[in-house]
Amino acid sequence: MKKRMTAALAAASLLLAIGALAEDNAALPGTRADAVVAVNTPAAVAEAQPAAQETEAPAEVPAEPAAAPEEEAAEVVAAGQPRSALEITEEYRWFISQYNHIRGRTVRYYDDVYAYNHGEYVLTPFDSNVPEEYLTVDESGTYAIAPIVLDITDAMRIALYGGDHGEVSMLYGQYCERRGDGHGRTGFTGVHEGIDFTNAPEAALFAILGGEVTRAGDSNGTVAVYNAEYDVTVLYLHCEKIEVRRGDMIEAGAYIAQEGKKGSDGTYTHVEMRVGRHTTSNPYRNTILESDCPYPVMQAALNVVESGRQPVTAAAVMEAQRMREEAEAAARAQAEAEAAKQEEENAEPEIELIDVLPSASEGYGFAEPTAAPEATLPPATK
Repeated sequence: MKKRMTAALAAASLLLAIGALAEDNAALPGTRADAVVAVNTPAAVAEAQPAAQETEAPAEVPAEPAAAPEEEAAEVVAAGQPRSALEITEEYRWFISQYNHIRGRTVRYYDDVYAYNHGEYVLTPFDSNVPEEYLTVDESGTYAIAPIVLDITDAMRIALYGGDHGEVSMLYGQYCERRGDGHGRTGFTGVHEGIDFTNAPEAALFAILGGEVTRAGDSNGTVAVYNAEYDVTVLYLHCEKIEVRRGDMIEAGAYIAQEGKKGSDGTYTHVEMRVGRHTTSNPYRNTILESDCPYPVMQAALNVVESGRQPVTAAAVMEAQRMREEAEAAARAQAEAEAAKQEEENAEPEIELIDVLPSASEGYGFAEPTAAPEATLPPATK
């Protein structure tokens, strides 16, 4: 009896241990199934210079708050009724720093905003710190970036490159790519705090706002300029051939550096705005999810007036894609028809072959048939 009791207790302990192990494994970042859509963009996590190392992810994972019911959202979209407010999702996510440290954070984001510059991702999580006036809703019930945001980023691009050059490759407020730490764990690189502009290697870069240069060069090619009027620091990352020095006072439009790829895997310029005076970027800041939306300050500083352009929404992009596919199909059909017609015109006439020769009675086809002469025998001789 005593042996049976001991065996039963051992079996119960084993079951409890297995259950606890299963819960721990389910909490690992590499085993989660609720990942946010990854964005293939230049890594914003390479934006800063080394700082103090931080600890690993907390052992205990808080329960994830329930998200908005999918059925209700689907009904709103199906009915085509505009939503009265943005839906903020709050969930527990794993994040990875540039030093491959995984940490868990509870984040708040808009998960129904269409990011026009990532066409293959219709629903891209967007930072909930972006004021709602910079987002708009389309006829399908999906939020999109408001036209004023495109106007602001265009004004920043023109100021940065000294003219209407280059393009905006990534907007502020989107999640970056999902990465692994080399040990089987994965996490997001965090909210993309800046705006990525792409022109050309060695393209001239000019200060968007004037002020005091608080940093001029590091492993990530950082140039930081503090503007006292708006109490913000504008950082330019991945710069090469930097022409300003720390402590310099510069005006807006001053030449500062060339576009490069220092500290990055591609050639582009990351422009980031932070409230207050900063001398360096923090490599953990985007993972902590502290960010400052640049749109209100840049709109005021650059005197941006809304152009009245149409918003680039998911519905508009899908309609444009449908029209493009129809036009391409019509062009292919027309090309095939013209090729078939040309082939028919160039074809040689067919030659009729006669397999049976005419009979001898028909004269072989060369003349009228004639009667054969009668045969005669020579006279007999004795």
